[in-house]
Amino acid sequence: MECNGPQCSTSQSSGSQECDSCNDCECPGCTGQDVLKFTEIMWHKAAMAAMLEAKKDRIKSRLEESFGPALDKGADAVVEAIGKKISSAVQSANSEQELHNKLSSILKEATN
Repeated sequence: MECNGPQCSTSQSSGSQECDSCNDCECPGCTGQDVLKFTEIMWHKAAMAAMLEAKKDRIKSRLEESFGPALDKGADAVVEAIGKKISSAVQSANSEQELHNKLSSILKEATN
């Protein structure tokens, strides 16, 4: 069984706890709490997360219905702007590299 900590696990064969980093772990072995209480807390967290996801799904569908075309146009505008920024950054990098190459050639000629 794995708990929600970053590196915490419970070995079912030996019944022992193995934790490398228990700072953020909420498993019973790390917190010293009752296993049943831990199970109750995890079910509660799962239920609240599921409720939030269900609410988000309902809002998403209504937003899509109400604002779908406008959201598409907004997304297109953002992607276009990002494309222009990337293109500009590439052009700038190419110009910088060209200058670097020219200066390097000039210095090589001067030192030979």
